[in-house]
Amino acid sequence: MKTIWEKLVRIKNPILMILITVGVYLCFRYLLGMVLPFLVAYFLAWLIRPVTDSLYRRFRMSRILSGSLALFLLFAVFGTSIFLLINILVKQAIAFLRNLPIYLDLIANKLDHICKGCDELFSLEEGTLRGMVDDNLTQTVDRVKNNLMPKITEHTITITIGLIAFFGVLLIIFVAAVLMAKELPIFQEKYCNHNLYKDFHRITGKLSEAGIAYLRSQLIIMIIVAVTCILGLTLLHNDYAALLGIVIAIMDALPIIGSGIIFLPWAIIMLMNSNIYAAAILITIFLVCQIIREVLEPKLIGNRIGIKPLYTLISMYIGVKLFSLLGFFLGPIGLVIIITIYQVVNEKAQEAVDAKQTTYEED
Repeated sequence: MKTIWEKLVRIKNPILMILITVGVYLCFRYLLGMVLPFLVAYFLAWLIRPVTDSLYRRFRMSRILSGSLALFLLFAVFGTSIFLLINILVKQAIAFLRNLPIYLDLIANKLDHICKGCDELFSLEEGTLRGMVDDNLTQTVDRVKNNLMPKITEHTITITIGLIAFFGVLLIIFVAAVLMAKELPIFQEKYCNHNLYKDFHRITGKLSEAGIAYLRSQLIIMIIVAVTCILGLTLLHNDYAALLGIVIAIMDALPIIGSGIIFLPWAIIMLMNSNIYAAAILITIFLVCQIIREVLEPKLIGNRIGIKPLYTLISMYIGVKLFSLLGFFLGPIGLVIIITIYQVVNEKAQEAVDAKQTTYEED
């Protein structure tokens, strides 16, 4: 009787890929919201396991108490870091909003100068281009007031309820992580020899090698790029160095787009203002960021991913279309999962066929 793997090897590659893609989509659409808190809890339990085991052995604590203490320490360190970062960003955002009228006046003066130059260049009546710009800006502001602001007001209660639900989910994750930390050794000992566990572990192992390596490498590169940008902008005595550094690091992580979308226009504006020093600093930061990504990306990821930037961009676009903003992250993650499952299924199917062929030859 043929095994499931022997049957799968007969399926044509495109059909198999479509079946896996549909399966991943259905899981994301209907199951992700229900199982995500417990997947996060399992990851946290796995993360704190060394500390939990150490407290359990050294101080004879119960696994629930040692797991709770380890998780509390993790949350304390992570929460403090996030709080300090948010505190800096909020201060810089408030300072930016306070100075916004000054920046708007500067932009208006520059815009007026550019529009006058264009009027002269194209032999237009003075003020023609500026009038067109003002009309478009007025229409844009009116659209924001009429469409966006009422929606924000209407959804205030929904946002409040969502925040309460979010903290409820955090509590569930905390409790589930503590319970999993207690049961994890027993679970692994009981099911580690089960075929389903081995197949699942094989897939998760591939995902760890590919997906987690990708996310970890991107996070490391983003942190280094952010620090580089913050230090460089500090040389320019920019009051919003931390805020801009983080924003630029996020832009740099996006396929195709990169940090140049901010640095290059900024440098050109500085050159137009005859500020060669600032332009040179900005170009230098941009080049350093490019070198960092080009050097570190192959070393951190190597050939473990094999996903081209174009495919990542396509997966982001499809993800946003299917799952709105969350799809920006789910798209690339789903792509990694699909490729990983496809590779594992093909490997298992081929192994099953080879094993059967070996049996026939021995007989």
